[in-house]
Amino acid sequence: MSAANGDSRHWDVRPFVERAREWQKANPEWQLICDIGDTETLYQQWSELPKRERMSWVGKYGESARSAFEEFGTKRCKVESAVLNADMQLCEVWPMGEAMRAYRTNASGEALT
Repeated sequence: MSAANGDSRHWDVRPFVERAREWQKANPEWQLICDIGDTETLYQQWSELPKRERMSWVGKYGESARSAFEEFGTKRCKVESAVLNADMQLCEVWPMGEAMRAYRTNASGEALT
């Protein structure tokens, strides 16, 4: 990592992103978050919740159930995702230092969105 403008509080992420792009070329079934326009569609939406789960939200929040879910509900990712660390290894836990979320696309490497 190199500091930008001599300020040690700011790091130049470009070398990491360049390495991540090289990693992606070797792993075309994965897509980097910076290449996905809207990640919201990758996560479970209100209309996709099982009826039982929606009813639980309705029981707790009444007419505000949908907005409550949208604001602070835990939305499960519909595709496999992981964090690409500085060593270009996929991991489950966000590491210290440089990292970027990656989403698994289909086997042919077609884009998610």
